[in-house]
Amino acid sequence: MKKVFEKIWSLGQKRGKRFLQNTSMEVLKYVISDNSLPRWIKLYFMIIFGLVVFVAVNLAVGIYNKWDSTPVIIGISSSMTPINKIPFPAITVCNMNQAKKSKVEQLVPGSLGFAMLQKTCYKETSYSQYTDVQHRNETFQNFILGVSEKCADLIVSCTFHQQQLPCTDIFREIFVDEGLCCIFNFLHPYYLYKFKSPYIRDYTSSDRFADIAVDWDPISGYPQRLPSRYYPRPAVGVGTAMGLQIILNGHVKDYFCSSTNGQGFKVLLYNPIDQPRMKESGLPVMIGHQTSFRIIARSFGALPTIRNIHRTKRQCIFSDEQELLFYRYYTRRNCEAECESLFFLRVCYCIPYYLPLVHANASICDVVHFECLNSAESQIFDVRTSQCKELCLTSCHDLIFFPDAFTTPLSHKKVIAQSTYLKNLSSDYVRKNLAVVNFFHTDNYFRSSVRTSYTGPTEYMGIRRKPFHI
Repeated sequence: MKKVFEKIWSLGQKRGKRFLQNTSMEVLKYVISDNSLPRWIKLYFMIIFGLVVFVAVNLAVGIYNKWDSTPVIIGISSSMTPINKIPFPAITVCNMNQAKKSKVEQLVPGSLGFAMLQKTCYKETSYSQYTDVQHRNETFQNFILGVSEKCADLIVSCTFHQQQLPCTDIFREIFVDEGLCCIFNFLHPYYLYKFKSPYIRDYTSSDRFADIAVDWDPISGYPQRLPSRYYPRPAVGVGTAMGLQIILNGHVKDYFCSSTNGQGFKVLLYNPIDQPRMKESGLPVMIGHQTSFRIIARSFGALPTIRNIHRTKRQCIFSDEQELLFYRYYTRRNCEAECESLFFLRVCYCIPYYLPLVHANASICDVVHFECLNSAESQIFDVRTSQCKELCLTSCHDLIFFPDAFTTPLSHKKVIAQSTYLKNLSSDYVRKNLAVVNFFHTDNYFRSSVRTSYTGPTEYMGIRRKPFHI
């Protein structure tokens, strides 16, 4: 055994010496293999070699740390995306009036309906006297449906892609955090939710020429085979003529209470698979004005190579990496909405009517829960809810719309109206009750952003450096 070890050691010395004599690293050649050099010269080369190794290691460690701390960079796609490959934005329209005066003026203090009205109008009152609910058959959701403005009365004219359409065919009613509103181009509930959601009705016309609901998501896009008419509807061109124009009637004389300090409407543009959050994100539309929203689309994609990077470092989540309780598609806003639902379910044992039903058999909050809801709403950002929302990272594939709004007052004088609906109305009525809203794209193409890895192990190890010669 000893002889074998000595033989291996001798062979290693010969091979090592041969390597040092033929290596391109002259420093090692001079220091070790050349015995004719003085010691001070060898010491000099050893110091130089140590400095070179030190610098090289520091550079390598710096590159690795940068890759480890910032593994993903966002670049611009080399190809342009046409707007007809993405849906026209989903649009939610709400009347700031929370209750019609003609529907609630007969309610008397102390009645159950009056208690619901106070909650609807964001007014504080005592709900302890309504704990016994066995004698009643009206729920809070039905009360809101009864006192709110219907879409057929709120949206009185609709023109999309130069076609006059029945508004009840393209808008449907939906509950959001500001009550009953009207929604356009939203993904059909069958494709969006895992189980049936109450109080969301599909207003698609039964006519054989009506649009057919299809599935869509930011990763797969539209199905390859599409019917001649479908929704979510894509954009087909730029300018107001190729966009959506709606005329809203505020019925000012029927105002009872407002979600703000004034009269008018709120609109929100967003991804067709997102949970709308009107209270925080809604944009105001003034009565007596024409408001135009120029749509700026921006999409995000991600290369499959970043899947190997942990989500906390790449700061985004692929749709198939995290399954939601109620929604079929993951988005950050859908995830945050479910966090809020879980919070209310944990604190008040019910879920507010405008939040997703994370459990099919969960109770929807009613009058008996109002006291708890008022308390919980002030604590919505507690530690557990914040921790839940911190896990709701941005989608790796996402579609965002940025509206650029500008407004002009409607004329005080009798002028030729572009809309046939306005021709038979007096200018005084139009200025006091109506608002004209336009939504349109300004460009046929846009560039999307792509998340890609900053550098991977293969690129890191494959960096070639020129030999260092002295």
